Amino acid sequence: MRRPQYPLEPLVDVRERQVDDAVRGLATAVSKREAAASHARAVEQAAESHAAALDRVKQAEREALGRGELRAADLAHAHAWELRMEAERAALAAEEQRACAAEKAAGETELRSREELAQRRADADVVAKDRARWEALQQRRADAKEEEAMAEAFRPKR
Repeated sequence: MRRPQYPLEPLVDVRERQVDDAVRGLATAVSKREAAASHARAVEQAAESHAAALDRVKQAEREALGRGELRAADLAHAHAWELRMEAERAALAAEEQRACAAEKAAGETELRSREELAQRRADADVVAKDRARWEALQQRRADAKEEEAMAEAFRPKR
């Protein structure tokens, strides 16, 4: 005799697909957060390199000025150069803020993806537990029918 199919089998399939989709969504979110974190580190490193280079050039100019190697025109160029370096530093700082904001947003998206996955797994577990109870009940019924049939087969005939 063919065993009956679990009546909520389509729901089981839907819940399993939802879990799979949530896992893929989480993987995507983790990848995006890692990329955003990597970008933020790269921008921060570029800003630090820029600041270090700026300090080295300023120190070299101070030494040249102290030795009397610079003229008035050199000082005017240095002032223009410092203005440009300040603009570059401001641009790097703005990029660093954008990268940190993007990393934070990606982290929040990852957290929401993790929460969604947990919810989907919980939903799937509810159906899986119901299915297990249903299958156990079907098994008990089948065992009872088989036991009854065996008892009837061995019962003395009149």
